[in-house]
Amino acid sequence: MEKMTIGCALTTYNSNAYLEQQLETLVKQLHPFDEVIIVDDASSNDTVDRLHQFIDEHHLDHWKVFRHEQNCGFIQTFQDALAYSNSDLLFLCDHDDLWNPNKTQVMLEQFMTQPKTQVLACSFNLVDEKGELIEDELMNNRANHNLIRRSVESGKLNEMFMQDILRYNFAPGCTIALKKEIAQEYLEMISKQQQSVSNTEENIILSLPHDWAISVLGAVHEGLYYLDQPLMGYRQHANNTLGMTRRHDYADRLKAAKLEAKQKQALAAIIDQKGSSKQKEHIHQVKTLYEKRVKALENKNLFLLGWMLLTTWRQWKEGMFLTLGLDMKTTLFSFVGL
Repeated sequence: MEKMTIGCALTTYNSNAYLEQQLETLVKQLHPFDEVIIVDDASSNDTVDRLHQFIDEHHLDHWKVFRHEQNCGFIQTFQDALAYSNSDLLFLCDHDDLWNPNKTQVMLEQFMTQPKTQVLACSFNLVDEKGELIEDELMNNRANHNLIRRSVESGKLNEMFMQDILRYNFAPGCTIALKKEIAQEYLEMISKQQQSVSNTEENIILSLPHDWAISVLGAVHEGLYYLDQPLMGYRQHANNTLGMTRRHDYADRLKAAKLEAKQKQALAAIIDQKGSSKQKEHIHQVKTLYEKRVKALENKNLFLLGWMLLTTWRQWKEGMFLTLGLDMKTTLFSFVGL
């Protein structure tokens, strides 16, 4: 395989003191970037000035900064970063993490070794505000901090499949690298959807985080992989959570269920365009299940929630059992004000 150029798509918004620490880890990559594209989402503080200062001090002529005049949100900002990029392989990057020096080198080697790969996610370490390791517990038959709902080959490259990501995203976007062709396909899909609806709110695909949509495209093309090696520190602080908190308040749980149902509609919209007949059938089963779940929660229908739990156990196993079980518990407690 010919040498691949690599680029970094980094987004910023009102970045704090972690920004320079992350930028330093990008500069120190053992396999350096051919380009770094930074898109700032209309920060109201000194983020852009600090970016330019860092670039000037380190003589980074191949780094480019673009700034939104108005705040557009993280999904649109990452889309713009992808659109500005020209490299063969693109690494998604947040502004507050810490990359290991070998992150680009190791992931590039995986793409070269397994040419089938279109989208690759690595594992990560959780770190706190000081960059120190946070220990967490891995459940049975789980991987990647319990984001993957099955076991994988430890320390190795593992192929991921559509069923791995239909209900939950399996990796944070900051761990992902993707080929230019997938980025272009994602952007073209968004553009096509925007042309068919009257406003952004009606663009159902935009309700799905960009990294999840990209992973779905990788799975559609049978090129989605996970490398079970931590190659970065994923920082946890007041404004950044892993999204694994279980909601025990009824109102919060109902709100989350509605969002999850909308995300399944977005997945269906993507797979209807790109997927196989079997994949389409599978996602519509998932979409219907999550829509029924919302209706049951809205009506506080414990009987329906219980029936769903019993009838989906064989197909969805412990993942849906825990979800619906907590739905029932939260709904029951709402009747007595707990």
